[in-house]
Amino acid sequence: MTAARTGRTPCINPRCRRTFDAAKYGSGEMICGKCFRSLPQPIRDNHRRLWRHLQKWRRAEARTTDEFKRSRVASIVDAYSSQINLHWDQVLRPAIVTPERPVGLDGFLAEVGL
Repeated sequence: MTAARTGRTPCINPRCRRTFDAAKYGSGEMICGKCFRSLPQPIRDNHRRLWRHLQKWRRAEARTTDEFKRSRVASIVDAYSSQINLHWDQVLRPAIVTPERPVGLDGFLAEVGL
């Protein structure tokens, strides 16, 4: 059975077998905590920074009653949303799907051609 049939969303890492409940977390792409922690620290820090700012501005949008301020905050939310989607597509997903070759004997032998 595939993940789509059972109502589960798989982790974006093709080598990871973790799944998430699609009813609870949605049917979009997701990354499990273990795979996220395996990413390089600068990628994780940048993603967390973008996510924190997005959530901060979403809370501000929900609290704002003035329509003019709400439209300005909504444009900021859209900007952070597009930044986090761009980061996901261009940095995070490629780092998980096609990781860099590890430095070590296997990497060295592949580089030499053996």
